[in-house]
Amino acid sequence: MLRFAWAIVITALLLLALRLTLLDPGLQSTSCTDLERGFESEDFKESLPDDPALLIGNQRVRHWKTPVGPIRGRKVVRRSAAGLNPELIDQCFPRLVGYYHPSVVIMPLDTPYASNVDPAGLLSALQRILDHRLTYSLDFELWVIAPITTPRYETTEKTSLSALNASGEAWASGKFKVRWLDLQSNFIDGAGSADTKLVWPNGNTLNDRGYQRLTDALIKRSNERK
Repeated sequence: MLRFAWAIVITALLLLALRLTLLDPGLQSTSCTDLERGFESEDFKESLPDDPALLIGNQRVRHWKTPVGPIRGRKVVRRSAAGLNPELIDQCFPRLVGYYHPSVVIMPLDTPYASNVDPAGLLSALQRILDHRLTYSLDFELWVIAPITTPRYETTEKTSLSALNASGEAWASGKFKVRWLDLQSNFIDGAGSADTKLVWPNGNTLNDRGYQRLTDALIKRSNERK
């Protein structure tokens, strides 16, 4: 009887783990076909501008509702999907990026993703995106927004995120039309810690105030000369 009870408990825990895995956008497996269908659906909802600034990514883009003014004089087109990361953008590049003939590609890196990614693998994916730029005779600028060290990750991942940021800055340095944007200083409170007033209670998702801060910082950087 005791063995049977334990079997029921273990089965329930396994089902719960499976359910949480399936519902976690960061763990969902996504194919290029699924991504392309999602992007096509969004494309049909609006008139696409010529040579837009393409804001593309996963959670940071999906929750970014604050209006983003023209970047480099171009209208911003936002595209996001669950699990969309630089590796998938590289794999599905022709439809996800090349289709739009962007003048600027803006890629915010999600903090949960950045805290677990192999830096070498990430930089390799970004380099392949640059290689696609040449292969498809495109002329966009690539802006990578470094992961924000939010309150949820400040204690456990601050060192690894800082190391990734340093690697990204070194990689981008001297590359043609590439910018690694470290906007962390905009998310620090008066005591020098990650500002809790800019995120939802989960400690990572930016709230309206946080996204306004991110938008303002991006626009300010876009008006600077490289």
